[in-house]
Amino acid sequence: MFETAFTLTRGEEDIDLLVEYSLTPYHPGNRHAPPEFCTPPSGGEVERLTAFRDGVPLDLTDAEYRLIERHIEETHDLFLAA
Repeated sequence: MFETAFTLTRGEEDIDLLVEYSLTPYHPGNRHAPPEFCTPPSGGEVERLTAFRDGVPLDLTDAEYRLIERHIEETHDLFLAA
């Protein structure tokens, strides 16, 4: 499991969240082999995501879930490189 901080805006309220998530295993694929052994990249998608507000799980709308999921997809590699 990984964790990240995220500030969610609902109406005029900013909500500080701790988000726990897991990712499917990433396989970079293989493009430098005979065609029968080549495979496209796969995995790396958010598998499970739970948002906590002050230690209590927070119900997310579908749009909020997708927003946090997109944030993770854009920042996860940077998090691992730090």
